[in-house]
Amino acid sequence: MAKKNTIPVHAMSSPLGVQVKRMGGIDLKKDSFLLDAHRDDHWIFIFQVSGNSRMMVDFREVEANGSGAYFILPGQVHYGIGALDAELWFAAVDASLVGDVYRAVFEGHGTISSPLSVPPDASAMLQQCFGMLKESLEQDNDTSFRYQVSRSLLDALLGIFAGAFAAKGAGNNGSSQRAAIITRQFRSLLAHSYRELKRPSAYASALNISASYLNEAVKEVTGFPVSYWIQEEIMMEAKRLLFYTDNTVKQIADDLGFEDHTYFNRVFTKSAGISPLAFRKDCRK
Repeated sequence: MAKKNTIPVHAMSSPLGVQVKRMGGIDLKKDSFLLDAHRDDHWIFIFQVSGNSRMMVDFREVEANGSGAYFILPGQVHYGIGALDAELWFAAVDASLVGDVYRAVFEGHGTISSPLSVPPDASAMLQQCFGMLKESLEQDNDTSFRYQVSRSLLDALLGIFAGAFAAKGAGNNGSSQRAAIITRQFRSLLAHSYRELKRPSAYASALNISASYLNEAVKEVTGFPVSYWIQEEIMMEAKRLLFYTDNTVKQIADDLGFEDHTYFNRVFTKSAGISPLAFRKDCRK
């Protein structure tokens, strides 16, 4: 079997930045729901109308029973485990189309969302919204105001999702608007720069604010300091590469921006409680 050196990345292929798909009667052994482990360069919003489905997202099993809604962040490694009589809607959305108001709710909910139970009235709205958006996207390219209509329907869909998560205590928990903005900027920068920037002061400098102010804002919104999120991002990517690729520890350390792979080994062991190779062995049992 060929060695795996990278984790596949699925890119957004629609020029509109939105794709909608409906899967009905998904069966464990025969549907494309059960893709190999991969990550996307865009958001995925999932609404399950009925049935049961299970998905692995960054080493955590996410199970939806009955009507439920959840989302997957760009860059998270995921794959379907199984499904039984499941009917689902999927919306792939370019990150630039997820507005700041909605993004604050989704990112404030945490790195992995648990499916929220959807009441019948909201379920009907979501089904209608997904259906209308899919129909709009499938119209001829020269249809008048096709782009505007699709964007409006997408905004409505994201609003329903955000409203559901906000009602369950998600979001910025009353944090100041300025703190929420700074936190979003930090987490966006972190997602793209964790290989190069390892210290809180480096992120503060890039955002043109003091390290103490950045730390205060991030802790106000998330409950954790900047250093926690930097380590979380690095360690999660390390775990992904250890499990889903066959790269050596030295190669992974290099990929993550560590000049000394023995130092990376110590950092990983301190964080995970086991060495990188032990983690790989345990996960692949």
